[in-house]
Amino acid sequence: MKTIQVSIKWQIVFSLISPLNLWAFYRIRKLRKYLAYVWVQSVVLSLAFSLVGYYEMTLIDPDGGQMGADFPTLPPYLTPVQPNASTFNLVPYSTIGIIASLGFALFSVYLTVKWSREWNEEIK
Repeated sequence: MKTIQVSIKWQIVFSLISPLNLWAFYRIRKLRKYLAYVWVQSVVLSLAFSLVGYYEMTLIDPDGGQMGADFPTLPPYLTPVQPNASTFNLVPYSTIGIIASLGFALFSVYLTVKWSREWNEEIK
């Protein structure tokens, strides 16, 4: 199998573009580690925020219905949860989500630079 050196600049660009990041790490034979270190943690964090947000929204309206509706509410599994905007604050979730996304992006760039340099050294 023929191996060639990779351009670290292009690897960084590819690591920041969602479908190309998988290819960038595959090129340097570190895809499994990338998935374990970055991708799995970001999925777990996203699911955690979704569940916590859903739980807080259901606390606002425990019946699962539409708040302030003059008609009978549907069962919770048929009605989308629509929280009262004045009681549910999205700012903490947005702030934490943005910080986490930036952190994962910076960590991906760090891993890209580190592993691409190691890859290029092995090829020499």
